[in-house]
Amino acid sequence: PISFSACWFVNMAALQTVVVAAFLSSISGATLGSSKTASENDHSGDITPAQKLIARVVGEDAVAQFQLTITPSAASCGDQAPPCFSLEDVAAEHVKNSTDGKSTAGVAITASSLTSLTYGIGWYLRFRCGITIGWPRGGGSFTTPPTTWPAVGTRVDMSRAVPITYMDNVCTHSYSYVWYDEAMWMQHIDWMAISGITHFLAMTGQEEVQYKVFSKFGLSDIEIRSFFNGPAYLTWSRGQSMQTVGSPLPRSWMQSQWRLQQVILARARSLGITGVLPTFQGNMPPQIKALHPNANISIAKHNRPPEEDTSLGGCAWVASPDPLFGQVADAWMHTLLADFGTDHWYQCDGFFTGAKPPWLEEETREDVESARLVADSSDVDHTRVDPDPAWTKVWTAAWEGMARTDPKAMWLYQGWAIRGWNNAAGAARLKALHDAVPAGHWIPLDMDINGIWRYFGNYSFFDAPFIWTSIHNMGGNDGMKGDMRLLTHLPADALAANASIIGTGATPEGIDQNPIYYEYLFDTAWHSTPQSLDEWFSEYATRRYGQKNADATAVWQKLGTTVYQTQAGGWHDDTGVEWEPEKSPPTPRGVSAVALAPVWKQLTAAATPTTNDDAPALNVSEYPTLRYDLVNIGREVLANLITDYEHNLTAAVAAGDATQVASVGAALVGVYHDLDTYVGCDPAFLLGQWIEAAVGFANATDATAAFYEWQARSQVSTWWPRDHAAIGNPKTYTALPILDDYANKHWNGLVRDFHLARVQAYLTQALIDLARARDADAGVHEQPFAVNTTNLTRAVVAAELRFTLGAPGVPSAYATEPTGDAVAVSQQLLAKYRDQVAEQMVVCNALRVENERLQAVVSDLQRTPASHDDVATLRDEVVRLRGENRELHSELAAFDPQFFEEIEDLKFQHGVAVDANTRLREELERLATEHGIRSTLDLPAVGGARGTAARGTR
Repeated sequence: PISFSACWFVNMAALQTVVVAAFLSSISGATLGSSKTASENDHSGDITPAQKLIARVVGEDAVAQFQLTITPSAASCGDQAPPCFSLEDVAAEHVKNSTDGKSTAGVAITASSLTSLTYGIGWYLRFRCGITIGWPRGGGSFTTPPTTWPAVGTRVDMSRAVPITYMDNVCTHSYSYVWYDEAMWMQHIDWMAISGITHFLAMTGQEEVQYKVFSKFGLSDIEIRSFFNGPAYLTWSRGQSMQTVGSPLPRSWMQSQWRLQQVILARARSLGITGVLPTFQGNMPPQIKALHPNANISIAKHNRPPEEDTSLGGCAWVASPDPLFGQVADAWMHTLLADFGTDHWYQCDGFFTGAKPPWLEEETREDVESARLVADSSDVDHTRVDPDPAWTKVWTAAWEGMARTDPKAMWLYQGWAIRGWNNAAGAARLKALHDAVPAGHWIPLDMDINGIWRYFGNYSFFDAPFIWTSIHNMGGNDGMKGDMRLLTHLPADALAANASIIGTGATPEGIDQNPIYYEYLFDTAWHSTPQSLDEWFSEYATRRYGQKNADATAVWQKLGTTVYQTQAGGWHDDTGVEWEPEKSPPTPRGVSAVALAPVWKQLTAAATPTTNDDAPALNVSEYPTLRYDLVNIGREVLANLITDYEHNLTAAVAAGDATQVASVGAALVGVYHDLDTYVGCDPAFLLGQWIEAAVGFANATDATAAFYEWQARSQVSTWWPRDHAAIGNPKTYTALPILDDYANKHWNGLVRDFHLARVQAYLTQALIDLARARDADAGVHEQPFAVNTTNLTRAVVAAELRFTLGAPGVPSAYATEPTGDAVAVSQQLLAKYRDQVAEQMVVCNALRVENERLQAVVSDLQRTPASHDDVATLRDEVVRLRGENRELHSELAAFDPQFFEEIEDLKFQHGVAVDANTRLREELERLATEHGIRSTLDLPAVGGARGTAARGTR
C-alpha cells in the first residue's frame, strides 16, 4: 500500500498529559443547543452526509461508485492511526451505495471520521479523476464526472499529521463572504469538506445577537445600529474601534444574516465541521459609558477622513475585570448559544484592559518582518518566564466570560494581535494568558508563516496546543504570489521541534486568488514531511485541465520557480494598477512582465485549437479552470507592464518633457483599457457580479439597492465609503480617504472606471502644469518638475467620488457574465505587446556590451595608475555606449518573432548583467579614489528593466 505515515499522536506526546486530555475531551460532547455538535456528527459513523456531498458535487449517479465506511478505530486505515482514511478498488458486487439497486465497480473509502471521509473523497476526485472543486470567483471548478471512473490502483492509506485543518480570518467575512447568500455558503461548505477543513470562523449573524444583548443594557436602536458598520465593513466594528463606517446597519440585514447563520452551522455540523463562534471582547457603543459612569471604560477611536465629524466613531472598551464585562459576557453567551447552539469553540481577540484594542497596537504592523521578530526574541528564555500578575487578572476575567456559560469552552485567539510581543514584557503577558486558562483550552492561532511559536527559542506558546497558519493575502487583492517553499515547513518544522502543534491552515483576509497555494496548504495537515513541490507543479496542470499537455505542464513548472517562490510586496498587490498618483508608482519586487510573458504565451498556445490529433489543445470552454488561469497569468503580465509605463510617465514628468508625457501617457491608458477588457473574459474578475450579489440583499423597507451598491463599490475602491454629503464639503478634496485602495482588485469595470480614471486625472494635471510652466518661463523648468499636488488630489478625489457614488459617464451597471474569447484576446494582446517585452532584450544586450567594455577599463586601471584623462575617457566611453544602446532600437524590425522562448534566460542574464555592472562601477569608484582622482564619477545611469519597457512607443 501507499502509506503516508504521519501520526499526530507522536507529536502530542510532547504535551503535558493534562493538556492532551483537556483538548481531546473538548472536541466531543453534547451541545447546549438542540442539535448535535460537529464532533458528534464527525464520529457518529453516519455516511449519509458524505453521500449527499458526492451528489451535490459530481451528481447523483456518482454516489453508486463509492463504498463508504466510517470506523472510528485504529484499524480504519491499515497501519495508519486515526484520523485517517484508506482508498482501494472494489468489485461491482461490493459497492452497496447505489440508490437504484444497481452495482458497478468502484472505490471503497474507509475513514475514522466523517471529515476524514470527505477529505478522502476529495483526494480521490482530485488525484485520480482530475476533478477540481474551487472558489467560484477564484479559480473555478471542473466537476464533470469521468465517463469511466478511474481505478485507485495501489491501495492508499493516509493519516493526519495534525488533527485540525483551519480556515478563515475575521476579515475574510468582509472581503470575500460578505455578499454570500445561502446557495453560495452551501457551495463553500462543500468545498471545505472536500478540502479536509475541520474548523472555520462562523461570524455571520452576530450583530443580531449583539443587538439583543446591548438592548438589555439600555442602549437604543439607533445607538446600536450606528455603532455597527455597514454590511461591507462589519469586521471592523466587531473588534477594531472603527465604528460608524457606512452605518447605520439595517435591521433587515441583521435578521437575514442571523437566519443564514443557523443554516450555515447546520450544514457545517452535519459534515463534522466545527464552527468557531464570536464572544464578547469588551467593545460596546460609546453611550454605555454614560449609562455606567463608574465602570472601567475607555473610548477609543480610529482615524477618519478629513471631512467627517470628529465626534463620530467612538468605541467603548470595557476592561474584563470590571463587573460590567462579566454581565455583558454572560448575556452574550446565553443568547449566542440559545440562537446558534455550540461546538464549544470561541474566537475572542481582545486585550481586555479597557485600553486600545489589539488591531490598533503599533507593534502588529504588517510591515514588520516576521523573521526579524523571531530573531529579536531569542534573548528571552521561555523556561524562565513568570506571568505578569496584572495581565493574569485581565486574562482570567476574559476566560471566565466564556467558561461560566460553557465549561467546555475552547478559546481560539488570533495570533496577529500578539505578533509584536517578542520581548520580555510580551513573554510575561503571554505566560499570564497561558496560565489563566485551564490546560488545553487556550488555542493560539499562529498567523505567521515564519511561526510565532518560534519566539523565545521555540517556546511553542508555553506548550499550549496551537494551529500554524499562513495569512498570505490582505484586502483580497489580486496578484500571483506566495512563496510555497515556506509551506513545506508546515507542520514539519513544528513536529521536528516537538512543538505542541495541533493544526495547520489558512488565515487570508480574502480568498478568490492563488488557488494552487491554498490547495497545497490544506494538504499539509496530512503530511509530517514536506510534499515535493516539483512533483506538485508537474502534476497540477494534468489534474486541473483533465489531460496531459506538455505546454501546460511546463507553464506550471515555470510558475513554480517564479511567482510561487516570492511573497513580493508582502500581503498586498504591489503592481501599479492601483497607483495613487499623489505618490510614486510602486516598485515591484515580484516577477516582471518580461518573465511572465512567455508563460502566458505558452498557455495560450496550449489552449489554441489545433489539427494535431496527437497533441490536442486544451479546451477552455470545457474547463473553467483553464480559462481562469489563462486570464490570471495575462492579467499579471499587463499589471506589471502598467507599472513599467507608470515609472516612465513619472520620469517624463520629472524631466519636464510634455511630448514624452503625452506619448507615454497615451500608451499607459491603452494598457489599462486592454487589462479591463481582458479580465472581462472570466467571471472571477467581474465587478458586476460583486455588485449584483450585494444588491440581492436590498428590500423596499430599510435598505435600498443604491445603499448596497454604494457599499460594494466603495469597499473595493476607496475602502472608506464617502457619502453624497462629502461632495459639497471642501475638506473632502484635501486627502484620499483612510485605507484608500486597501482592498483593490483587477476587475473588469473597476480597472477602467476607478483605477484608470485616477491615472487620467494625473496625466491631465501634469500636462496642464507643464503647459503653464512652458508659457511662464519659455520652457525652462525646475528639475525635477513636480505636478501641483493640491490640484491633483482634488482631481483624484473627484474621480473616486464619480465611481463610488455614480455620475454621468460612469456606468450604472456592469457585466455579470464574461464577454470575449479568452484565447483570442490573449493572442491579440501578445501580438500587440511583443515589442514592449522585446525591449527588455535590448536593455539586456546593452548592459552586456557595456559590462564587457567596463571590464576592460577596470583591467587597464588595475595594471596602471589612472589619470584624470583616463576618467574623462571612461566617461566618454559610457556616453558612447549609451548611444549604441539607442541605436539598437533600429534592429527591432528584424527581431526574431520567436523571441519569447528566450525571455526566461534573458531575465536571468539581465539580473546578472545589472549586478556585474554595479560591481564594475563600484570598482571604478574605488580605483579613482585610490589613484587620487575625483571620487564622484559623473557616469550616466544604466537603464534597467524597470522604467524602460515603454521606449518602443516613443
